[in-house]
Amino acid sequence: MASVGRAGMETPSEKHAGAERAGAIDRYVTELRHELAFDRVLAERLAKEVEDHLRDAVDADPAGPSIEAEHRAIERFGLARDIADQFAVDSVDRQARRTWLTLLVAVVVNFVAMRLRIMWLDDSAAPALAPLIDRYGFLAALAVSVVGWFAFRRSLLAPTLCLVGLTASIAAGVVRAGLFDQGVPPLVLLAAAGELALLGLLLAEVVGFGRRLCRTASLRGAAP
Repeated sequence: MASVGRAGMETPSEKHAGAERAGAIDRYVTELRHELAFDRVLAERLAKEVEDHLRDAVDADPAGPSIEAEHRAIERFGLARDIADQFAVDSVDRQARRTWLTLLVAVVVNFVAMRLRIMWLDDSAAPALAPLIDRYGFLAALAVSVVGWFAFRRSLLAPTLCLVGLTASIAAGVVRAGLFDQGVPPLVLLAAAGELALLGLLLAEVVGFGRRLCRTASLRGAAP
């Protein structure tokens, strides 16, 4: 009975080896999550796939599962930073597409809202500069977005400038519409609400775009 009990128990060295084996993969996956922290969905998905791959590689090692087999699997797979760098580029591209799509919708809604203000509102009571800022802020955002789409699609500068132009146009439009005055047509109010909502969404997308660009640059700058 004693021999059976001893056979079913792990020695301290075996426990230490098992903890080290599990810890090496866990540390690698944790590092990968940290490198991709700017995109949580990507980080969780990739970490799960990488962990499964590493554990399968360790189990399939010709010498059998061991600490050395785990280190060999990690070495063959590559540095976590290098893996993160490869997928970070894809994340930037996806974020760029979302940002430009949001910008396109914001420009269209801004144009519709501006036309409604021209049709329904009397600008005689509004500040003299409000209609000009409304119009030319929109035109500046439109011009920058067209040029940026064809020449600087992965640049943060173009959507940022568009955001500034749209912000100026929408702010002037709110002044023109007199949102807190009586008698403002419901369509004008609805369009202004849509503008403000899309402006907030565009700001979030631009900030996310900037974070991904900065993190990708950091990964590449730290690469050996």
